[in-house]
Amino acid sequence: MTAARSRSAATHQALMDAALRVFVQRGFARATTREIAGAAGVAEGTIYRHFADKHALFREVFFSAMAGMGEELRRLPERAGNGTVRGNLEYLFGLLGTLQERTAPLMASMSADPELAGSFAAHVADDALEGFELSAPAAPVAAYISAEQKLGRIRADVDAGEAAAVVVALPFARGAERALGARFPARGSSPEPQGFPAPGAAALDILARGLAPPPDGIPGGKL
Repeated sequence: MTAARSRSAATHQALMDAALRVFVQRGFARATTREIAGAAGVAEGTIYRHFADKHALFREVFFSAMAGMGEELRRLPERAGNGTVRGNLEYLFGLLGTLQERTAPLMASMSADPELAGSFAAHVADDALEGFELSAPAAPVAAYISAEQKLGRIRADVDAGEAAAVVVALPFARGAERALGARFPARGSSPEPQGFPAPGAAALDILARGLAPPPDGIPGGKL
């Protein structure tokens, strides 16, 4: 890479990092390109040498925040038969928690701005992560559950789609609870640390026991 390209790549990343901070702090509608450029330490016109407009900048920031997450979720069914079901669920909870932590503030900005939401939806078909649809995050989880059912490690009478919806909802509900607690702490309590922690061991145990087949129905391995 030439020195000029290296500088351009560094400027591009600086704009992305600055835009993420400004979008999270001020929301998309209130964020200005001048403010983003100032946070990145460049002139405002520099933004338009890297991005068509503020909407294009937001889309790249959003998909950058999801980098790797879609691929890891898409490959979840490959974990069937490996390790334990409980261990795989713990891995998934951590993955979904990270996904929510990275994207929740940006999703909030999008929800609050119909124009941005429309622009995003118009481009998401081309920019979406291969094998992972934003509108169906439970799909790869359902595929994983189905694969484990075929191996006898998850009870056969469970509806894979319904079970996946429950599995996906748990870490997102925990994240929403933590976010609300930080924003509106109970009287006399200290705000909880920021972040979106995965459900704890007790929730994992309850879920794993609920999915487990009868003890005499496990052909091999353990939950």
